[in-house]
Amino acid sequence: MSTTTTTTTRAEPKMPLGSSKNYEFTVLLGEGAFSEVYKAKYKPNGVVCALKKIDIDGLEDKFKALCIAEVKLLKAVTSPFIIKCFEAFVEDHLYISLEYADNGDLEGKILQMQKRGTIFSERTIWYYFHKICHGIKDLHAKRILHRDLKPANVFMYKNGNVKIGDLGLGRMFSQNTAKAVTRVGTEYYMSPERNATGGYNFMSDIWSLGCLLYEMATLRSPFNGETKNAYSLHKKIEAGEILPLPMNLYSKQLNYFAFQCMNVDVTDRPTAEQCFRASRKMFDCYEAHLNMKKPVRHGYAYQKRQQ
Repeated sequence: MSTTTTTTTRAEPKMPLGSSKNYEFTVLLGEGAFSEVYKAKYKPNGVVCALKKIDIDGLEDKFKALCIAEVKLLKAVTSPFIIKCFEAFVEDHLYISLEYADNGDLEGKILQMQKRGTIFSERTIWYYFHKICHGIKDLHAKRILHRDLKPANVFMYKNGNVKIGDLGLGRMFSQNTAKAVTRVGTEYYMSPERNATGGYNFMSDIWSLGCLLYEMATLRSPFNGETKNAYSLHKKIEAGEILPLPMNLYSKQLNYFAFQCMNVDVTDRPTAEQCFRASRKMFDCYEAHLNMKKPVRHGYAYQKRQQ
């Protein structure tokens, strides 16, 4: 009696049948070492999009396919607070067609405020922050860690909407994954555990949320000035050495919440869900008093999560 052993080969992800010929390139929006982003129009239906063109020359086909597989993951994220990915395909470059943000990004808004010598109202800060928290909450619900949350990756719309984009460094966790260990991201917004060797989890994005909240209030990074000394920057991040917010301009609740998100102790940071709820409560509070002459009255919007 003979036995037959059957082996199965895992199929590589198939590449979508997109084509750059379907796009009319209009304006170069930005460029980096390996990529360019264009404002473009999708000819079949006239939809305006942001078309990212990434140089992957020299990569083997299987790695190109893996890039496409990662983009498919991003397409699976359906949230009104996350930039939508329409399609991705490989020709001479990897092309990623993304939703176009018609009012720039948060980094640009902060730079505008600096040039004008003005600041965001607290109502505006909570409005932006609530929508950013909603996007992070939706990512975490899909077990996706952003890993590069910063003002340049928060996109603005003329209708007032705010969305998170640039998930290129994102990482999806399985139900059994506790931590990631790859060190990627932007230095100023990386949590203390990202600079260590023990790994990190979803709480790393919460640290970045705190950095965003702080920067909207001060118009600078919590670790502004440490541009030439990476070692000093990492030490300050690890120690949580951050100047307090201007208490004469913003509420003690905003100060408290920003520093709670940037707590060096991971277990003392709020979850994305708690950030979402607290920011909504604070925005609703300011919205209710927008046209009233009375001072805004509120209690702390966040309570430490139970261990």
